Amino acid sequence: MLNPEDPPPPLAANTALHLVQAKLAAENLCVASSNALDLIRTLRLSALLMDEEAIWLEEEEEALESCERGLRLEEECRALEGELMDIRNGEVG
Repeated sequence: MLNPEDPPPPLAANTALHLVQAKLAAENLCVASSNALDLIRTLRLSALLMDEEAIWLEEEEEALESCERGLRLEEECRALEGELMDIRNGEVG
């Protein structure tokens, strides 16, 4: 005999599915946070093991690459702006 307080079967199945999905999402968040903590530990250990000179050289290299990338992107932006102005002025081609 069915209990009138029980949800109908489709609703119960839907609820069970959502419960499993919620548990899976929670487990995925736990795994992701664990991986992030492992990465942080690895980075901290790498920083502790590197000597100061190597750290400064690496930072300087990254700064130079970033600056060069910025200059290259500025040139590309100017070229695109020129093309846009040509299109606006009707000088297509």
